[in-house]
Amino acid sequence: MSEIILNEVTFYYSSPYKSIFENLTLNISTDWKTGLIGRNGRGKTTLLNLIHGDTEPVKGRIIKPVKTEIFPFRNVDENKNTFEVIKNSIAPFDEWEKIMNKCLEKNDKESLDIYSETHEKYMFYNGYEIDSVIDREINEMNLDRSILERPFQTLSGGEKTRSLIISLFLKKDIFPLIDEPTNHIDIESREKLGNYLKKKNGFILISHDRYFLDLCTDHILSINKNDVRISSCNYSVWEYNMKLEQQAEDKQNEKLKSEITQLKEASKRSRKWSESKENEKAAHSDKGAIGAQAARLMKQAINFEKRIDKNIEEKKKLFRNTEKDYDLKIYPTGNIPNNILEIRNLSVEFDGRKIFDNFNLTVSRGERVALTGKNGSGKTSVFNAILGKINNYSGFIHIPSFVNISLARQIPQWQKGTLKDLIEKNYIDEIKFRQILGNFNVRGDIWDKPLEYFSEGEKKKIELCRTIIDPVMFLMWDEPLNYLDISTRGKIEESVLKYQPTMLFIEHDRYFTEKIATKIIYM
Repeated sequence: MSEIILNEVTFYYSSPYKSIFENLTLNISTDWKTGLIGRNGRGKTTLLNLIHGDTEPVKGRIIKPVKTEIFPFRNVDENKNTFEVIKNSIAPFDEWEKIMNKCLEKNDKESLDIYSETHEKYMFYNGYEIDSVIDREINEMNLDRSILERPFQTLSGGEKTRSLIISLFLKKDIFPLIDEPTNHIDIESREKLGNYLKKKNGFILISHDRYFLDLCTDHILSINKNDVRISSCNYSVWEYNMKLEQQAEDKQNEKLKSEITQLKEASKRSRKWSESKENEKAAHSDKGAIGAQAARLMKQAINFEKRIDKNIEEKKKLFRNTEKDYDLKIYPTGNIPNNILEIRNLSVEFDGRKIFDNFNLTVSRGERVALTGKNGSGKTSVFNAILGKINNYSGFIHIPSFVNISLARQIPQWQKGTLKDLIEKNYIDEIKFRQILGNFNVRGDIWDKPLEYFSEGEKKKIELCRTIIDPVMFLMWDEPLNYLDISTRGKIEESVLKYQPTMLFIEHDRYFTEKIATKIIYM
């Protein structure tokens, strides 16, 4: 067992200034299956980059006795078949084989030396057994072996992710740093990936999928409001313990707030008392004695106020990890009809191939219907047919003409420009928009900042904000939770259950779906 050690690490972004870590000290065992969690913007990806060495700390040291690799890979040649992509993501086997063949053809001393050096690397990376090793891992990942012969670019997002994860764990002597591998992959693929990872030793994994974290991690590294800590448990145990801590902090905070209020009142009384003596001095004919007494009392009052202010500041520091959350309101409109959506015998085909056939669905007022299934099973095609975005379907679709639909897209609609210009162009209430974004914890100097500089999580929050800013009869959300942190997911769950909008949604987060859906359709 070895450890990655962060010793008094400080890091901040300078333009604009944003502090991420201050004097951070951590010891992370390379044997742990560590889940890295925290709200959007807290520095999860930055921490991976610091450990990997892509980013240098402003202060402090990182001691890393192992070589690291960040996933997703940045350069993958998708023009080859899947087997070649996996194999050459592990090591440059094709290049080494070409070098060795050329050296054998030349057969001089220099070439044989190069051959010997290359052959040693080839052997170290199991070059002669790599084909059978990949075959074995494909089986472990629960992928169909036929995938190896397919062009990599024809694979679904989930198939690509799982294939490349195989190559990540077949690399020699590296410690994997995995950044959100579950985005855009279906529930079934997430479960297979989680089952694969739980058999592996040692990695750090960023994920917002609670079920996935429980499936494959044994430690949780949480970036909290006021500290960063490691817990030896899975996500559910961490969440339970954190809630207990939060409840204890809430009680302590209420007590502290009461004490601070009392101290402030005492400070006000002391100031009024000393000021009254000053007024008495001004009105009295004997200035000397009363003046000295007033000066003494004023000095005592000032010293008392200083002690109170110091006490207040010390008590405020005890407000540790309690997060200030606001209610996220989703307003259904009145006069919603009983039947919002009716679909009968819907069939969709592309290039002569039927995606699905004879699909039937009714969504009634107050229902929250989840469409689940493998990627490619036709979930988004159902959405597109309802919205009139495709015409390659047959069947009956009916939504009353007066029903207003609000759509949250898988890829957010707003990608360029500034928020200020976009809401003006779309006649959106700026104050209300700001308020809802604040409830999503998107604050600060964001109004004139180009959307190109926003994180994917922030763009997703903007997309959801756009769909719930006005009362609506029917919400249609296509993978609304991609890139959103666990805290935001929980807030959306609570809001949906509280306000009970009528919804049709596609989502691969098992916890979210099972918690809010009144009906689940498996496609």
